[in-house]
Amino acid sequence: MKSITYAIRVLLKNKFYSFLNIFGLAIGLSVAMIILLYVQKDLSFDKHHENWDQLYRIESKFKINGKDDEFALTSVVLAEMMQEAFPEIQSYTRFQNAGRQLFRKGDQKFYIDNMVFADSSVFGNFTHEFIYGDPTSALDEINSVVLTESVARRIYGNENPMNEILETDNSTFKVTGVIKDMPDNVHLSYDGLISLHTQRAGQPPLTAQQKSGQLWNIALYSYVKLPKNFNVNQIYDRFPDFFEQHMAPLARQANLGDSNFAPRLVPLNEIHFKSNVQYDLPTGNMAYTRSFMAIGIFILILASINYMNLATARATNRSKEVGVRKVLGSTRGKLRSQFMSESLIIAFFSLLLAVLIVNILIQGTGLNDLLDKELSLDFMNNQLLLFGSLGVTVLIGLLSGLYPAFYLSAISVLVAMKGSVKTGPGSLFLRKILVAFQFFVSIGVVISTLLMSDQISFMRDKDLGFNKDNVILIPMQDVEVRNRIDFIKAELMQNPNIVGVTDALGIGGGVSVGNSLLGAGRQLLQAETQEDSTFTQDTFNVLRVGKDYTNTMQMEIVAGRNFNEDIPTDITQKVLVNEALVAKMGWDDPINKVVSPIGAPVQSRVIGVVKDFHAFSLHMKVEPTVIFRYPPLQNLPPQALPTFLVNVKNGSLSQALSFLENRFVELDQKHPFEYRFLDQQAEELYKADQRQSSLTGILSYICILISCLGLLGLSSFTTSTRIKEIGVRKVLGATVPQLVFMIFKDIMVLVLIGFVIATPVAYLLIEDWLQVFEYRMPLQTVIIAAAAMSGILSLIIAFFTVSFHSLRAARQNPVRALRYE
Repeated sequence: MKSITYAIRVLLKNKFYSFLNIFGLAIGLSVAMIILLYVQKDLSFDKHHENWDQLYRIESKFKINGKDDEFALTSVVLAEMMQEAFPEIQSYTRFQNAGRQLFRKGDQKFYIDNMVFADSSVFGNFTHEFIYGDPTSALDEINSVVLTESVARRIYGNENPMNEILETDNSTFKVTGVIKDMPDNVHLSYDGLISLHTQRAGQPPLTAQQKSGQLWNIALYSYVKLPKNFNVNQIYDRFPDFFEQHMAPLARQANLGDSNFAPRLVPLNEIHFKSNVQYDLPTGNMAYTRSFMAIGIFILILASINYMNLATARATNRSKEVGVRKVLGSTRGKLRSQFMSESLIIAFFSLLLAVLIVNILIQGTGLNDLLDKELSLDFMNNQLLLFGSLGVTVLIGLLSGLYPAFYLSAISVLVAMKGSVKTGPGSLFLRKILVAFQFFVSIGVVISTLLMSDQISFMRDKDLGFNKDNVILIPMQDVEVRNRIDFIKAELMQNPNIVGVTDALGIGGGVSVGNSLLGAGRQLLQAETQEDSTFTQDTFNVLRVGKDYTNTMQMEIVAGRNFNEDIPTDITQKVLVNEALVAKMGWDDPINKVVSPIGAPVQSRVIGVVKDFHAFSLHMKVEPTVIFRYPPLQNLPPQALPTFLVNVKNGSLSQALSFLENRFVELDQKHPFEYRFLDQQAEELYKADQRQSSLTGILSYICILISCLGLLGLSSFTTSTRIKEIGVRKVLGATVPQLVFMIFKDIMVLVLIGFVIATPVAYLLIEDWLQVFEYRMPLQTVIIAAAAMSGILSLIIAFFTVSFHSLRAARQNPVRALRYE
């Protein structure tokens, strides 16, 4: 208790330094806690499932004519057939996206954003906490649905919804269960589950031949449960026999040459970081997580350096206190104990303040929204957080207390009573190294932040090969609307604010997978080679579009012509291709070359070439793409309904939206009017990159703040030790600017050293970060401006920080400094 009282007296005696010490360390500890919680969330993806170490997702790897294609999706029947062929597979669960669904309860309408079809085994393989219902039978029945708690409350309030009926446009569903909301660290989340059997209700079972035929088509996500510590190579080694029995005959019949298929079994806990295949759900980026960990560690180191620097620097001014206490009988051991306990107590004050800061940030700000994580400061259930925080605090407290405890306690009474102990050259050199390191970290993080922002701006500004601005996406939600599409388009075009209307499949109101922007899918097609009458089979990106698509999207035709609506064969037998496909096939003249679905009764031929455009995010290169003009289709299921793309005149969005809403309320009275903007959808593709850039920016400000706090305290101490020198120089004629520069020049050298080291390190880090993008900014050019800006900024901040004390010292009357000489 006496130690705590004495520590508080020391704190109150030097309020300025106490504030810098405690607040600076508290910031470092709070950032470290938040990043620890963030990284824990990322590294624990899917581990809340009890069987996480037995569950594997099956990914599809097709090899067709020497080209590999890997997909997160599999055939509908693959998991079932693999369980029959490989008895090690204990069970399987399949998930298929059902998109956004409109449910009706009486006269009320409710949209549920993320509905998924699933096998009834889902609750046996994956862990869900049931509020209502029986997990062993919840999805056994056709048209049964299990809702999450938040969705159930939105529809039914606090009532028990079991056996209640929900209606859609095409069917009715019975609520057979309610589960707790999904945690945020799962790669596959949903708002409700519908029995997968519903899709084939009333249809006869598939024959063995039909199942084999479906193995070449991908449709859904498949998961299998295997024994603990199972070696998946046992399945890989025997899969060629499965392929030869079930898939090879169709490959030979379709003349696919040496084509092959192999499954890839990915452990559930590795999907978030280690999956990089087409049509995957949003996944994490280990590079981002590592960078946050590194920055968090650096910030903690910066805060610790500040704390120890200031603690040891100020301790040298307590030599008289040591002398007095020795005269009064204190031993070395007692002095060491006092200094160490005092340092630990101050460090724990910082920890308490850090806990308060983290709680305020989590509970009282939008931190969780910024991080896209649900963080909670739960020390009782998070041992790493508890013991990690305590351990780091104790370590910092012990290290900062070592110098005063062992050095000052060893000095003689005579030396101590003369005044402050002079700092040796070794100690001064160490402090300079630590300050240079602080600026190395701060400048490096600032440069990285600027370069990340430049890359995101580069992606935003890059020409995508089509117009994404002022394009409104309106999903069709009713077959009757689809059947009147030509009439609707003509009516919309009467509005002077609308410059184009078209439609396309695949970009509707459902939840999209992968990073597709325009709804491009993959399809196995046959294409004519450069030599006539010779064909090859390959997978290409495919767009299925309606009338006036390229005109509305402002795509450029670089060869041939566009679809002609007055020529019926253009709709059914012609395609457009992009430049990448022409280059891949090596065509000298692409016009009239065959690009057609395998087995189609009439071959499709190329009538035009579109300038390359980015149907996916800029993380991917432009791939060979075929644009089909799909014919008018009747009685489409809701998930296959097209989407209107309405191009609006600049500056007329609000007027156009008002008009569109009024018209669609009349055209489709069953569904609320909904829309999205294509440019906003494009922004979503870079959401993770933007988040990392924003977080790195915030952390860079924190780095600078901590460095300034340390520099402020250190400059105050340095100035106080040179106060007599300043007085002498002023008497001899030195001006205030000369005195300020004298004090600042040492710091300036340290800033420049940090800058010289930080620039190449930041360059290498950002060059590695850019590897996830196929299209990158010119880094060699941009880094010069970023480095110069960060260096100048650091010098300015350092100058004003140091000037706070040096100006005051330089302006004071020199008589005050010299009166005791």
